[in-house]
Amino acid sequence: MQNHRSEPPFTPLPKWDIPDSWAQNGRCPACGSPSLKVAHLPDMADYLSCSACEISFEVENGGRYIRLKHIPDALEFIDGVLSRRWVEASKLAGVIASRRPAAPQKAESSPPSSSLTDEEAWNRALKMYRLGNSPKMIQLMLLQSGQTQQQADAIFLRLKKVADEDALRQNKKFWAVAGISMAVMTLLAFAWLAASGRFAVMAGLVTATPEPTQPLNQPSAIGMLLKLIPAGSRPDLMNLPETTVEKNKGPAPAACPATPETAASLFGGDPAFWKRDMNQFPSWQMINPADSITVKVPKGMTAGYLDNKSFQALSVHGPATVHNVNFVVITCD
Repeated sequence: MQNHRSEPPFTPLPKWDIPDSWAQNGRCPACGSPSLKVAHLPDMADYLSCSACEISFEVENGGRYIRLKHIPDALEFIDGVLSRRWVEASKLAGVIASRRPAAPQKAESSPPSSSLTDEEAWNRALKMYRLGNSPKMIQLMLLQSGQTQQQADAIFLRLKKVADEDALRQNKKFWAVAGISMAVMTLLAFAWLAASGRFAVMAGLVTATPEPTQPLNQPSAIGMLLKLIPAGSRPDLMNLPETTVEKNKGPAPAACPATPETAASLFGGDPAFWKRDMNQFPSWQMINPADSITVKVPKGMTAGYLDNKSFQALSVHGPATVHNVNFVVITCD
């Protein structure tokens, strides 16, 4: 298996700064296209992406290996083999070719010997979906197994509807789990603004002076916040960098971390700020008012975060990368 994937006998280090000239003079190792560009992001190693086949990859520092960051739907069949793994750049195209599913034969030249009924095909497709296969991949597998194009297309549409419903349920479950944590995060953020006298200039808020009989009293929230701030740090929430999100760019599916150290290794940031949320659904939360960080959301997980400018609670399904975030909750399933 190691030779087939052309993996290195050691763990390479990604090149942190990639010159733009590499994209201008290079070609995509997957499809051969010259349509490369370099992504320069804070707190992350630079990486290259191809606008033709839509892969993105890191480059080994001083070596010949690359590590895929994003695998498009068209190359989903290599996701389990190459996602977040190092491979020789010169052998990537060969690995893709060896894994590419064979095109289904035409029905008239190779009629199916034992085609399934619509109900049997649907039950089989639903089982494959529950095992983690995407509707598009299941459609292809049904065609390869001898089902008609019409039957495969109908099942694909039904599976898409199921996937959308699952995503909606996951989103509702996420907010049921993360809602309290996000409310606490919002309270902490606004508590710091209140303590530093910045409510009047907060974008989207109305300037108001509290009545003498109704003072702004949030000592417990401010105290909780100050305990999280390293000695000597005075964060300015009004000048936090803009929060941005890259969808479909994040780690492969992973087990829920068991410790703050493994959480920081998977999601990013300092272990000291990651705390496991002890409820019926496994989740982790990170509150760091002093420094904005980049958080990586693995495939299959969901992140809820506060936007640094609007202080709105937003969410994103993995794989994704959230840049410049100070308050985040990640549910593992």
